[in-house]
Amino acid sequence: MSAPSILAKNLRSVGKALLWLSRTALEQWERLIHSPYRRVCLGAAFSILPISVSIAAFSLAPDDVEKNLRASQKLVQTSIPMPAIADQINVVTTHRLVATHTTYLRRNDTLNAIFARLDIDDSAAQRFIRQQALAQALVSPREGVYVQAKVSADQQMQSMKIFLESRSTDREDTVVKIVKRGKGFTISSAPFRYETQQGMATGIIKTTLDDAAREHGVPEKVIEQFPLAFERFFSRGNKLDAGDSFRLIYERKLLDGEFVRTGKVLAMAITHKGQSLETFWAEDGTRDGGYYKLDGTTNQLAFIRVPVEGARVTSSFMPMRRHPVTGILRPHQGTDFGAPKGNKIYAAADGVVTRRRFNEGGFGYYIMITHDESRVTLYAHMSKIMPHIQVGTRVRRGEVVGLVGATGLATGPHLHYELRVNDRQVNPLKTPIPDKEELTTEELEDLLSNARVLTARLALLNRLQTAQPQPATEPEADSVQLTGDVAPASVKKKKGS
Repeated sequence: MSAPSILAKNLRSVGKALLWLSRTALEQWERLIHSPYRRVCLGAAFSILPISVSIAAFSLAPDDVEKNLRASQKLVQTSIPMPAIADQINVVTTHRLVATHTTYLRRNDTLNAIFARLDIDDSAAQRFIRQQALAQALVSPREGVYVQAKVSADQQMQSMKIFLESRSTDREDTVVKIVKRGKGFTISSAPFRYETQQGMATGIIKTTLDDAAREHGVPEKVIEQFPLAFERFFSRGNKLDAGDSFRLIYERKLLDGEFVRTGKVLAMAITHKGQSLETFWAEDGTRDGGYYKLDGTTNQLAFIRVPVEGARVTSSFMPMRRHPVTGILRPHQGTDFGAPKGNKIYAAADGVVTRRRFNEGGFGYYIMITHDESRVTLYAHMSKIMPHIQVGTRVRRGEVVGLVGATGLATGPHLHYELRVNDRQVNPLKTPIPDKEELTTEELEDLLSNARVLTARLALLNRLQTAQPQPATEPEADSVQLTGDVAPASVKKKKGS
């Protein structure tokens, strides 16, 4: 069909529709005018409509008072300068964006160093803190104190919280709050108690345990505890391989519903070459507690503090003493245990022999044992080193490594014993190191009671982990991760956290 034909057809359809509408309207009009009642209603409607319009117009018209007020008004015209958009952006970014920075106080810290780690450059805040007795924890830092600060983009301190956790059971934890008010600051102190929740994570290892944990969102402060949680396992030269896995439960500490910091590892399981190993934190009478198996034996390196048979302290660890042979004043960075010649000397903990020497003008016959990345022990003035004790020999806690003597620069038979932590000699009798092989009966009962829920959650993580499809060739670290507010625990803070 051609275009003119289509157009003609459409016009005919429109004409028919208009004709039908006209006939319908005419029929309705005839019906309306033939009814007396409808004619009366229609006339009333057309009569009332003009009257209503007139009333509305009259009511809206201004009266004399309003006319006078309008006449007295003056029109003022002035230009309003528009602020530069760059200035507005600067105001927003400088004064409204606030970041939260955190740090732990370190040994021999200074206020300048603390401020630098918190990204604060605020001399007024420093002056205020130096003058406040409540803020002395920053001026004379106590190692391990947690500090949280809110800092603006121009490095000005907006607020700061110093969490002073008590190290004794008879004192409350306190938080010192410093808040910026106008051009000054206010400071206050109040007791606090953490709300504790549990974070959980699970993953499969591709390279290292630490990398797998980071990939699954585990905080660094939690990752740092892994070597301690399985210290004995790793100290024996064991390493996790690709395809091994981990399950983890750790503390998340909150105050007034706001996350503050992570806490300790509560429970952890690793699967190595098909064998599953578990560790649980338990109170063991020490300040920080320790990590144990469910049979009550420790997962950490337990040190013998006096690693010699039938000994007594003859010279203590001290910063300065007069040498009994040379008479020279110098530090004594070890502890001397007097004992009869030939008494047994034991390895203080599991480790590897890394030095075996004779030094005529000093230690005489002596050895060094490396226990982990940070701790080394030294045994000197021995009359004999056991024949099997060679460099590279792996020893166990309590194994006999030599016999008491007086070789080298010594006045009588004794053991000169040193404990070095991060290449620094410390007092082995006072340093907080694990020294228990197993829990007491009461401590084990507490561990088993607390572990009921933890073992169930580790089993849940294991089921989630095994439910993930595993590649046939190379293991992938795409396991389920559960972190955050998974399961609220007791809000009562346990000591040793």
